[in-house]
Amino acid sequence: MNLQGGDNNIPKEFYELTFSYVKDGASVLNLGCGSRFNFERSLSKIKDVDITSVDIIDIKEKPKFIEKFLKKSVEENIHFESKFDVVTLFELIEHIDKTDILLKNCFNNLKDDGILILSFPNLASIYSRFELMLGFQPHILEVSNERANFGTGIFGKLNNRGNRPIHHIRGITHRAMKEMLEFNGFEIIKAIGYEWRLKKLFYYFPSIAPVNIFICLKK
Repeated sequence: MNLQGGDNNIPKEFYELTFSYVKDGASVLNLGCGSRFNFERSLSKIKDVDITSVDIIDIKEKPKFIEKFLKKSVEENIHFESKFDVVTLFELIEHIDKTDILLKNCFNNLKDDGILILSFPNLASIYSRFELMLGFQPHILEVSNERANFGTGIFGKLNNRGNRPIHHIRGITHRAMKEMLEFNGFEIIKAIGYEWRLKKLFYYFPSIAPVNIFICLKK
């Protein structure tokens, strides 16, 4: 099971790390937008952009700051008549089985020299390495759809006190994502590390950061 249509409580400052790569007047496609449209709301406040959002959720009314909403799974082929300057997907790919189709959708809907921006939890983070070294299940990669913290010990309790499954079905390292993106026709121009408690420290060390943001150029 994956949870397209979910809504991670991602802080605005996280999205803001990517805004300098989105030019005023750009057309933006956000895949796996969620029901709250947090990225779109934050971006539209500081940039004059046309945003198209895609998810499998049902929405009653499209927010004014979105140009178009398409109800569709990102694991199916998606085609728009006009290509986009920027394609984004935040905290989505780890929930997806058909990751290759997802990245092909990104490539096929981007203009030449367009920008792909994506984020994902890094299975090779210093936290995951420490958990594995002590014999615990990394808390970002659960084994059950009913309880999140099997095998995670104190680390699961600290990071997910409610023991609610987050439905991460893919564990992706910094290196694996880099190679997969290059295979699918993207050149990584910037890798950013993120952790909400130690922002400045991890920013410069994405290979061990809990979350990675990749800024990519379509070759």
